[in-house]
Amino acid sequence: MKINNSVFYSFLSIVLIVLISYIFISSYLENLYIKSSEVDHDFFIINIIILGSLLFIVTILFTFFKIYKKTYIERQIKARTQELINKENSLKTIENLDLLTQCLNKNYFLKRFNEEFKRSIRDKQFISLMIVNIDEFKSFNDIYGINEGDECLKLIANILVNHCNRPADLICRFEGDEFYILLANTKEPRILALKCIKSVKDLHIPNENSIASNVLTISIGVGTILPNSIEQMDELISNAKESLGIAKISGRNRVY
Repeated sequence: MKINNSVFYSFLSIVLIVLISYIFISSYLENLYIKSSEVDHDFFIINIIILGSLLFIVTILFTFFKIYKKTYIERQIKARTQELINKENSLKTIENLDLLTQCLNKNYFLKRFNEEFKRSIRDKQFISLMIVNIDEFKSFNDIYGINEGDECLKLIANILVNHCNRPADLICRFEGDEFYILLANTKEPRILALKCIKSVKDLHIPNENSIASNVLTISIGVGTILPNSIEQMDELISNAKESLGIAKISGRNRVY
């Protein structure tokens, strides 16, 4: 690692100044003694003292320079290490997110789902899953375009995150217009689901082709279980999917 060039040049300049000073002082004293015809042992002693003093100063300066260099390198290493750590954490975060909605992506959600399910078994707590689907979203995209559809996904994701805001709540854009929400230590998620449905409808986003409403709506299927084995993960997902199907058959824009 290179040290700042200006520091090196500054130190070199000091050394040169010290050496030039010694030459001038030595020459001046030598001329002075020659003029006074007193060049003797005292002149030699004085010259040695001056040279020793200047060398001592140079040694002190060099020591400070080495200390500064070590400190500078340590600071640079620490800064670079922190930069790499931040970059690594940032990459890990990006890997776990759906880039459009900033919700969890499917792979990371399933990993966390497994962890939370095991915790519920261990703590003997209920766990709930909500599956959210946007009503007639394909028709919406056909009329208003993909870009408008992406904006709707962002808005709905924001609503889900705002309502399901406990630290342990996991919101995932599972695929397409379908979101999975895992609610640890939750026995009755219907009240929360109804709030999400109302908030989406209150956006008043037009959806002329929808058979559920003239505005964009969502349907939610919920499942709740008090698990005692990891195999019941599939049962929870199956229950929530079945509930979502019933909600859609029953007219959409509702929770079942």
